[in-house]
Amino acid sequence: MTTKRRGKSREIARSAISVLSEHGVRNARLADIGAGLGMTGAHLLYYFESKTDLFMASLRIVESDLRERADAAFSELATAQERWRWLVDAAAPSGLRDSNLMMWLEAWSEAVHDPAVHQLITELETGWQGLVREVLEYGVATGELDADLDVETFVEGFSALLDGLTIRAVVGYRPVDKARIVEICDRFAAAHLRWNTPAAV
Repeated sequence: MTTKRRGKSREIARSAISVLSEHGVRNARLADIGAGLGMTGAHLLYYFESKTDLFMASLRIVESDLRERADAAFSELATAQERWRWLVDAAAPSGLRDSNLMMWLEAWSEAVHDPAVHQLITELETGWQGLVREVLEYGVATGELDADLDVETFVEGFSALLDGLTIRAVVGYRPVDKARIVEICDRFAAAHLRWNTPAAV
């Protein structure tokens, strides 16, 4: 794929996020996705093999954007505790029908039947957990967290908790707002993360 075509593909995938999150993969029409870009549905298939292929590219952008924002924020935040606070706030759903997290709901549903989507979310979840792990390991390295912290168990537990809260917040069947989600995450973390004063550099 040429650089120009790769750039256009990324533009399309980013634009598709709003339509895919609003209507879902199965109900969104390629024509609707292309309309905002002045393209036909057939034209989109020049860049993507299928609607699912486009959806997966869009989900990758959601996660790469989070990583880029995290890297930028962490370059300005000296302590692991500050980075942890940023991460919890960034990961918590903004509320009902949060478009980025609606994409994840779609991915979880599609992954049950589509091996390619299953493989993708496994890869992206590994990346997300890696980001959480990096913050905690940084905290251990700076002395802010105890050396005996069971990082792997905490990462799995925190990820599962946030996934469940995301479903409630985004679908709205058990309404919970962002502030409440952050509070629940804080209470969970408080039972496992004992923050100390950073070691002197």
